[in-house]
Formats: sequence, C-alpha cells, structure tokens
Amino acid sequence: MEYILKSENALKKLESIRKFLLSDKWVAILFTVAGVFACLHSFFPKEQFQIWGTVVLAYFTGVTFVLSGDIMTMLTPAMFTYLIAIRCYNSLSTFMGIAWVFIPLIFMLLFNIIAYRKKLTTKGSQFKPMLFVSVAVTLGGIGFISAKDYFAGSSIYHMLGMGFGMVLIYCFFYAKIDTNNDYSLIDKLTKIMVFVGLFASFMVLAHYIININTVIDKGGIFYIRWRNNASTILMITMPFAFLRGNKKSYATIFGFIFYLAMLLTGSRGGMIFGSIEIVMCIVMFVLYDRRRRLAYAIICMCLLFGVLIFLPQITQFLNYTFVRLFNVLNDFLLGGADTETRVRHYARGVEDFLNQPIFGTGLGYMGNRDIFKNKAGALCWYHCEPIQIAASFGVVGIVAFVYQFIKRNMLIWKKATLFNMTIFLSYISLEMMSLVNPGILCPMPYLLLITLFLVVVEKCDDGEPQEKIPIFKKFKDKTKKKVKVN
Repeated sequence: MEYILKSENALKKLESIRKFLLSDKWVAILFTVAGVFACLHSFFPKEQFQIWGTVVLAYFTGVTFVLSGDIMTMLTPAMFTYLIAIRCYNSLSTFMGIAWVFIPLIFMLLFNIIAYRKKLTTKGSQFKPMLFVSVAVTLGGIGFISAKDYFAGSSIYHMLGMGFGMVLIYCFFYAKIDTNNDYSLIDKLTKIMVFVGLFASFMVLAHYIININTVIDKGGIFYIRWRNNASTILMITMPFAFLRGNKKSYATIFGFIFYLAMLLTGSRGGMIFGSIEIVMCIVMFVLYDRRRRLAYAIICMCLLFGVLIFLPQITQFLNYTFVRLFNVLNDFLLGGADTETRVRHYARGVEDFLNQPIFGTGLGYMGNRDIFKNKAGALCWYHCEPIQIAASFGVVGIVAFVYQFIKRNMLIWKKATLFNMTIFLSYISLEMMSLVNPGILCPMPYLLLITLFLVVVEKCDDGEPQEKIPIFKKFKDKTKKKVKVN
C-alpha cells in the first residue's frame, strides 16, 4: 500500500486509520453492528438476518484487508463474521444464490496478498509436521473412495483446509507476523480473543433474554441450533480471559461469564469439557498469579456457596442438557436399537478403519449417511477427532497426526510462560471438544486459529520479553534434595 500512496499526507492518514482499526473503539463498532444482527435473528428467526449480517461483517473484514497488512487487525472482524455465520444453518443454497456479493471480497483479499506481500518461508517448526499431515489427508481414501466423492467440493475444501492449503497459510502467517510493532503481540491477541469470547457470550445471553418466554415455558435450557460452535469458541477464548486478568483484575470474571454462557448453550461437550477447562484455568492461575490468589479464592468460594445453596434450582434449569448427556452415556454403555447418533458414528468409524486400515475411507466418503444425512456442503463427520483420523486416513493418518500433535506441544512447552500455558489450555480444550465434534478438523476457523496461535508462540518466545514460570522447578528441587539425602 505504501508503494501506491506516494503522498506523505496520505500515508499519515493511512497510518492513523490502521491505529484506529487496532483500537477498542473499532471493536465497539464491530460489536454493535454484529450485536444488532444477532438480536434481530433472535427476535425474528428468519434466514435473511444472519445471512446479511454475515455479508456485512465480511465486508468489514474486507475493508481491513485493503487498509492493513496486520493479521491482528483482520482477526477481530473475521471472528465476528464467523460468530454471525454459525447461525446460518443449512444455508449453502442461499449463499450460492447471492454469490455475486462475495466477488469484491475476493479482490480485496487478492489486493492484500499483493500489496502487503512478503516472501513466504518454510522456517517454522510446524512446517514439516503439517506437510506430513497434508500428504496423509490427500492420500485418504485412495483405492477405495469414488472419484466423484473424492473430488466433491466439500471434500476438496476440507482436504486443502486440513492439508496443503493450511501449510500455505502457516507460511503466510509466519512471514507476516512479527514482534516489531508498536504494541505487544501477546497483549493484542489476548484482548482480541477476550472480545471474541465476550461477543459469543453476548449472543447466548441476548438469545435467552429475547426468548425469555421460551425459557419460562421450558423451565430452563432450551434448544439452540448453534450451541456447539458457540461453546467451542468460548472454550478457545476462556483461558485468554484469565490471562488478561493477570494484568487487569476485572477481566478474570470474564472467564466465569464464558463458562456460564457455555452452560446456557445446552452443549453437552461444553458442559463436560468446559467444566474441566475452567478448573484447569483456575489451578494454573492460582499457582502462578500470586497477586490474585486471594481474589480467585474469594470468587471460587462465593460460586461454590451459590451452587450449594441453589443446587436444586440449578439442576432443574440444566435438566435439558443432563437428560441428553445421560442418554448418550447410556447408549454408549448399553447400546440399543435407537442408539444416539454420535455413538453410532463412533462404532461405524471403528468399522470403517478396520475395513480400510492403511489410507482410510477418505474425507469425501458418504457411506454413513444412513446414520445421519449431512447437510449440503458438509462432510459426513464421525464427530470424534481420533475416530475421524483413523477412519478417514488410516494408519498413515494416525502416524502423521500424532507426530503433529507431539510437535505442537513441544513448541508450546519449549518455553514455560503464562502466555504459552494459556495457548496450551486453549489448544487442549479445543482438542477435548473435538472428541465429540469435528472441532479442530474444521479448517475455518478452528484449525486456522490454532495455526495462528502456534506462529505467535514461536515468534514471541524470542521476540517479546516474558517471565518464565517454574512449572518443573519444584519437582527438580525435590529430586535434588532426595539425591543429597541418599
């Protein structure tokens, strides 16, 4: 862009615009616009509100593509766009009907790539494991799946999104992201993810307030179609709220708000794994945020007393989720003619792996539609990451994905800092949610976010001053003492 704008005055104006796009005021505008569309859809559950809300937010994102080459500038509007888009259930045909609307966005993206281009690099530590996964994903189903299913649009999208396409994005992020900014990359990413979590929480809470009559009729939790995606976003963002609380004490309460919103979605995965996650977050920050230990203790004690006092009412309110949870556990343990869809998918996935153990059945395999008929543009998911990897990519995929998992954790744990541990909690929580949903196997936005997080970790380990936390120090000290005594 600087090459295009030769005028010094124009460049100064552009720079002031870029600073605005990184400001809280810009986030407030995005929050307001997205909030209006979210509330409209909750008031009037008609398709056009979330469709055009997605389009409007996508254009906000497109404008940032043109005006800035900073990934952090684009992240907030892109995530708000996604949060509105998750309400567009089975709307592919509608989007296809207005495909012309998105043509300018393609040119905006191309402009960004060209105007702010940087030489791609393969230096990142995750390049090789991602390359191995790409090969495994591409080979998935070879010799078994039909050419029609293999080259279907949804299959190609996910194949590229999990594979070579994401490798290219990783190299792009690695080239674009650096710590030579006038802001802290860690602080900026943390704030953005907190804002994203706050908006996801707002969507859930506003939906309940607007549909209060339904809440009263049901006596508690009611069906929300976009519950799993909202819960997944809240799980990804929750640890960042606690990290933000390390600098701004009030932000700690956001983590508990995210958990509350997660419970209100009615997602079974959110209830189980979100509960595990918030305990991990509390333990982590109680151990290593000494200044706020008392605050954590007071908050936890108040919440515990509140739960004990209102336990019958809370149990009744969450009854809808509990019943669905017990049903799936019962089906998993006992089975039966009307076994829950996910449990049937798990059994079929194991069967498909045993039938095609080397390369699997492939992502585009549609042989499981007798269990659940997937919507247009979607894969026939097994709804469990390990089973999906084994069934779709076979032994080759298992080896590649395990290697990638190890390399990811080696990078995160290479330098023990509060930020890196936050990334670990966010990542491992997404992996937990992926045990019952497609989760991290969805290229946009979940795998994309994890790819971005890993690049930021790698860049900030050397590029930003961070205090190490003594995770293994106490263990080492105890070991040394034992050795000396002996």
